[in-house]
Amino acid sequence: MRPPRILQGQDGTAFFVTTVTKDRIPYFSISENAEIAREIIHNYQKRGDYWLMEYVIMPDHIHIAICPHTKNLSQSLHNLKRTISQKIHEREAKFEKEKNKLVGPEYSGPTSLFFSFSNFAPLWQQGFHDTIIHSTNQFHAITHYIYQNPVKANLCEKAKDYAFSSINEQTDRHRFTTGLCFPDRDPPLLIGTTNRGKTIEIQECLKDLRIEIVSPLDLGYIDDTPHETGNTFEANAIQKARFYFERTGLPTLADDSGIIVEALKTELGIHTRRWGAGPKATDQEWIEYFLNRMRHEKNKRARFVCVLCYIDNDGNEHLFEGTCDGVITGSLEADYLPGLPISACFKPDGCSSVFSGLPIEQKNSTSHRGRALACLKDFLKKECD
Repeated sequence: MRPPRILQGQDGTAFFVTTVTKDRIPYFSISENAEIAREIIHNYQKRGDYWLMEYVIMPDHIHIAICPHTKNLSQSLHNLKRTISQKIHEREAKFEKEKNKLVGPEYSGPTSLFFSFSNFAPLWQQGFHDTIIHSTNQFHAITHYIYQNPVKANLCEKAKDYAFSSINEQTDRHRFTTGLCFPDRDPPLLIGTTNRGKTIEIQECLKDLRIEIVSPLDLGYIDDTPHETGNTFEANAIQKARFYFERTGLPTLADDSGIIVEALKTELGIHTRRWGAGPKATDQEWIEYFLNRMRHEKNKRARFVCVLCYIDNDGNEHLFEGTCDGVITGSLEADYLPGLPISACFKPDGCSSVFSGLPIEQKNSTSHRGRALACLKDFLKKECD
């Protein structure tokens, strides 16, 4: 028997495990038993024993890809096997009791079972076969293997039609696609915003750094958003970056930005997106309200401000700021990215076009966010040297 590996897996590496039933008896060809196994696999995931990536329950074995979380691999598999074995035994014992009530203990006719638990022994073999997954390519190959097993065994025609497989279920597989299970590799940079326009702008500015970028929208387990309660751009940027860093452990970049319009004094600033038509307003509703308000103002001067907070691998915070002065135009003069409607009616000083109408390179070198990101890029380049 393989000795327990107490420390293995705590570095985040993932495991592909094949657990075979004792003497390869097809316990899971009975759907009720397969359902018990599936429920327990998910229960141990929910309580945090491991991250569940993929699984398939075959008639006489289970393939499962997991990443150890609060328990190591040996503990996780021991608990999983013991609980599944116990629950199936309880179910079959209950079935046997009910059968005896109906037909008597001497009944020798057909039943729905392939085996008897009268001499109950551990359902599983004493060991397990496992493979350490070191790369996303290896994980994708194993995922394909898991999905195709029911097809190859003639249990279904298409993998998606098999009931006891993770193919159609929500699991923690996103942790592989974002590199979260391979801490020895360069982790991706998490952009702490659900504003797609901001994410696109940041990706454009950082594309030459060869950094993999993800957003909260790529991570299925983040279903809430940070509350912005700070009184400054700096405080809100730190608050947002810290919120996402604490939930993922990834290097995180968050920004807080807004526009300061001289005629409106302190009305916008850190309240920009929540101002006017309100935070739930569409881009079109927000910008229509803003332009209608500005129509009555003679002073069209404005300044865009962006503060970035970058939290590195060690949890250290770094701040970068960029500003851009210009004027508000009377109407929208170009298309805009989702979430950034005001970029279509703000013309930077010295430019003949509004923000969103500028070529990408010029916009990135002119905009408040582009200037802040340029400072961040210089910092990251020095950090890598």
